[in-house]
Amino acid sequence: MKAYLAIIKANWQRMLTYRFTILAYRIGEIGEVIILILMWSAIYSNQDIIKGFSLKEMLTYVLFGSLVHIIIKNFVSDRVSEEIKDGKLSLFLIKPISYLGYTFALSIGQFFFVTILSVITHLVIILFFIDKFILNFETVYFSVILVMIILAFVIEFLIAYLVGLIAFWTDETTGIYATISRLKKFFSGGYFPINLLPALFVSISLYFPFAYSFFVPSQLYLKKISINDGIKGLAIQLIWIILLYFIIRFVWKKGIKRYEGIGI
Repeated sequence: MKAYLAIIKANWQRMLTYRFTILAYRIGEIGEVIILILMWSAIYSNQDIIKGFSLKEMLTYVLFGSLVHIIIKNFVSDRVSEEIKDGKLSLFLIKPISYLGYTFALSIGQFFFVTILSVITHLVIILFFIDKFILNFETVYFSVILVMIILAFVIEFLIAYLVGLIAFWTDETTGIYATISRLKKFFSGGYFPINLLPALFVSISLYFPFAYSFFVPSQLYLKKISINDGIKGLAIQLIWIILLYFIIRFVWKKGIKRYEGIGI
């Protein structure tokens, strides 16, 4: 346990050394959120309600969902693929520590730094649009949302880690992860609420993990989804975490044989 805590602390310090890069990255994300706000404001200029969303609800959806999305985001895929391609993985194979656990500890170190920065910058945006933001302080809803964000963080980590393992077979993982990230954002409702699409699409989407990283938490915050539906969502997330874990174990065993076989 001490080893993992040391890793978390070390990555926190490492993130501080890249604070200007991270700040620049956050500025880009803020710009994207503002563009979405301006876009929806323009769309609502000639109508009051769209698919059950008022302008105030839509802007709250964008602001709250974006905060959740940024909190769970990570750069695990690049790290894992680089360490495999550069042969650095060999150093971990002789250490009494799980590479999966090591990488997860690094992500937690990044999580604390990025979360603080994300909360601060998002609070500034929310304060700027406070007259158009709906406030919800109900403890029950927040409790379910908090657990959902934690599970979404784990799922996002496992997906990124799994994509990084593709480096056992190919050097091209950046393009693959970029494509997956865009698809995830679409299916998560990152561009617009997925319930603007046909009901069948929404029903199917709720059985996949992506909607729980943006759409469902935002809908819970807006009380457009019941607590019971939120709890069902937590169960689906847990199932996906277990499934992804076993897929990772399978891919790792296959990949590590190839890695050792080519003598890296």
